[in-house]
Amino acid sequence: MPWPVRWSSWLFCAVVALAPLPLGSVGGVASTIWSILLGIVLLGMLPMRLRGSQLAILAITALLTALAMLVLHEQSAARPWSGVAPNALWAEAGKLLPAELPPAVTIARNQPFYSAGVGIVCLLSFTIGVVLGANRVLARGLLRAVAIAGLVYAILGIITFAIDPTRIFLLHDKQAHLEWLTSPFVNRNTAAIYYGCCALIWLLFGCELIERHWPSHRASLPRLLARLDMPARRRLAGHAFGWLTCLLAMFLTGSRGGVGISLLAAVAAAAIFFRNRMPRRYGLIMALCVGSLVALALLQLLGGGVGARFSTIGLSDEGRFSTYRATLRMIWDHPWLGNGFGSFEWVYPAYRTDDISLRGTWNRAHNSWLELASDGGMFMAGAVMIALLAAFGVLAHGVRTRRRDVIVPLAALCASAAGALHSMIDFSLQITGYAVVIAALLGAGLSQSFRSGRGAGTGRDASVTIGTAG
Repeated sequence: MPWPVRWSSWLFCAVVALAPLPLGSVGGVASTIWSILLGIVLLGMLPMRLRGSQLAILAITALLTALAMLVLHEQSAARPWSGVAPNALWAEAGKLLPAELPPAVTIARNQPFYSAGVGIVCLLSFTIGVVLGANRVLARGLLRAVAIAGLVYAILGIITFAIDPTRIFLLHDKQAHLEWLTSPFVNRNTAAIYYGCCALIWLLFGCELIERHWPSHRASLPRLLARLDMPARRRLAGHAFGWLTCLLAMFLTGSRGGVGISLLAAVAAAAIFFRNRMPRRYGLIMALCVGSLVALALLQLLGGGVGARFSTIGLSDEGRFSTYRATLRMIWDHPWLGNGFGSFEWVYPAYRTDDISLRGTWNRAHNSWLELASDGGMFMAGAVMIALLAAFGVLAHGVRTRRRDVIVPLAALCASAAGALHSMIDFSLQITGYAVVIAALLGAGLSQSFRSGRGAGTGRDASVTIGTAG
């Protein structure tokens, strides 16, 4: 492997591992730093050649990027190409103020441009994941980097939470969630879904090790243990330690949605992984039932705080539902170009209803997909959703057809699906430190969902051609 590619892969794994550390990388400074480092990674990947499947994925990504840039221009330009009328609030403000205010589609001038940082970092992370992820060694290295980083954060978070629960890693004072673990993020819901993603990867590593030593005839637990030598048992113990530690950190967040969706994703991932070892008719259903029972047992043993919140609060949140209704009215008023990327907190007060508590500030819709439609318009939101569903279909195809390294597309499928589902009740994918991880896993999983050519990965060109997975 050429040294620029090798160094770029290490730097990419370092960025993905460190992105959650500075309080979720929320803010323009962190996004700028990660964008510069990921740009250096892109330069280091120039010696690599792309397969047709990668070019197709990158072409679709380029189309979505062009659409986002077009919407960004139309929202910020004084004279949009589409001829859409500017927001009526500019004319009303011009009557009250002596200064002349150039009209625009967005309600907050220049805010769409300043809010593009998260999208740029995720775009770079996804693109690099697609290019580097076609190499099975680099794709598995990315999974290890995410899992190990999550384990380190979990250990540090649990220890510092036991010492002082009101601070994040004993360095930053919390403003909320004082009785729950949030490290390294500020919001406990994002921390829960992140630790759930890391626990999922540790679980799949363990499942893969068990699959390699699965008895060929009359499978049973004693036969399986007999086939595990001492190094394999140590590796399995390490995977179990990483899985349980990340689970404990996830339960300590007290997030109902994050814990529930993460457990659901873990059960689905394990059942899908061992689907060929089950009876054809009812094996998958039985595996899902057994996995659900194990998840409930873990919830009772380790997630007492989460269970208590389910008992006292339940599944619904009236404030969220009221905000969803208000966001739908925002979409109805400006359906095509929205109110401007990143402008939700300026627009929402005009739509806020009296049944929402006055406590706190709603600067997010707590539903990333509704907020995307509100800020960027229904056309932009619909294009992103269709592309994501298509990506899920490609990942499912990869899980069904791959003969080895199936954990790469499976981890990408379950982790990204969990993130997308969680973003229907929260804003985890709008946090840079978490979104970078999901974008990288999604890109690598898509590349690993296609089989390489028969001669790929062998011979002299194996160091430059990414196509060693078959």
